[in-house]
Amino acid sequence: MKKLQQKIFNLGMACVFIFVGMLLYREPASESVFTEKKYVALTYDDGPSRLTTQALVELLNKYDASATFFINGNHANENKELVKHIYENGNEIGNHTLDHVWLTKASQEERERQIYGNESLLQFLSGQQGDMLVRPPYGDIDEAILKDFDLPFIMWSVDSRDWEVKNATSIQDNVFSHIEDGDIIIMHDGYTSTIEATEEILKRMSREGFEVVSVSELFELKNKEIPLHEKVKHCR
Repeated sequence: MKKLQQKIFNLGMACVFIFVGMLLYREPASESVFTEKKYVALTYDDGPSRLTTQALVELLNKYDASATFFINGNHANENKELVKHIYENGNEIGNHTLDHVWLTKASQEERERQIYGNESLLQFLSGQQGDMLVRPPYGDIDEAILKDFDLPFIMWSVDSRDWEVKNATSIQDNVFSHIEDGDIIIMHDGYTSTIEATEEILKRMSREGFEVVSVSELFELKNKEIPLHEKVKHCR
């Protein structure tokens, strides 16, 4: 009986030593690596287009992304239902003037008509309220215009050149040649090659840890205000 008790005691002590040893000598858990989320804003100029807008909105939905569509008033009047469709699917409507004019060559009266007139039209068609972001056609802007309007003028830091190359692979190469957190990408609504390029860009952005958002969302996520009276090219 004493031998049995001794064996049980010895076995119990052995278990204790093994357990303590495991606690003392176990390998430390690997440290988790925190990776800060990266954001880029995707923008489309010159729409809406019956040829491409619907497909672009569907792709953005598919990849849980959003974009800012800088819309011309003349195209909006021809495609009223698409303006509302863009906004109702979680995207942002931006102002690209009524007639895609060179603002620096227009009179002050004409500038106001092109910008404020288009803003009123787009608000009515989309239901989006508040001051709209403005993208000057051709990137044509000067200090006088920046000073005169209390509106954010949005440029870009990454140019896809989709209007020029009209090739999906080349468009992707242009975008990813120097993409960084906080960039604003310019593309154009109206080219079928842009649809193909958009899908591949959204796939790759996801793989590389970028979230694709609208311009206003980009600044909100970065906890920054969109500045006025200057050319806004990115959100760093």
